[in-house]
Amino acid sequence: MKKVKILAFVTAVIAAVLLYNFLNSLDEKTSVEVVKTGVLTASINIPPNTTITAEMVEISEIPAEAAHKEAVLNEAAAVGKFSKYEITAGEQVLSTKLISPEGGGGDGTLAYEIKPGMRAVSIGVGNLSGLVGMIKPKNTVDIIAQFQRPEKQPDGEEKVIDYTTMLAENIIVLAVDDVLSQEGKIINPETGLAYTSVTLQVTTAQAMELSMAEYKGQLRLILRSPLDDGIVAPKTIKFDDIIIN
Repeated sequence: MKKVKILAFVTAVIAAVLLYNFLNSLDEKTSVEVVKTGVLTASINIPPNTTITAEMVEISEIPAEAAHKEAVLNEAAAVGKFSKYEITAGEQVLSTKLISPEGGGGDGTLAYEIKPGMRAVSIGVGNLSGLVGMIKPKNTVDIIAQFQRPEKQPDGEEKVIDYTTMLAENIIVLAVDDVLSQEGKIINPETGLAYTSVTLQVTTAQAMELSMAEYKGQLRLILRSPLDDGIVAPKTIKFDDIIIN
């Protein structure tokens, strides 16, 4: 009986020691190493369509797991670009919220595809004038205009003269109908047309000339090689010039 009491006492002591050690271990602070990374954040509130300057952003150290996958990691990748949306102070600057000054980088909105200083204008096309559906966004084209003009002849009579002139060269196609992607648009099996309008990136003066030429005559697009950006500037020709030559 005495041995049983001694064994019970030893067991109780051991249990008490183990409990004491366990309770002490709960009080010990666990040291966890936090891995940080640097991301670009806004130092002030940045309104939409604002040019990003170095004073507007700063590098902030944050836990790596908190860094957004689209976060910009250095100033050089953001300074000089435009904010597409508002970026609040302290917010991570995301690449998807920035637009290049050269245009592009938008969210499917045509306005962000236009280079600063340029304009977008749409013209109607058919199978022939639109190259039978082969034009796709980002292609470059030349535009010729064909029109008639009555002119007085040496004998005093008026004669209608047919003209063809190069209206613009090396023009970027922004969209076909409402499609901006480079895959273009599928031909409509009912009409046989891929698109009925083409949107072009032009200067203000070119937009006015295209509008007038489309109103008074007919326009036709000429597809260019992406490797050729030369300007030919051919002279305007008359139908009589072709007959004579």
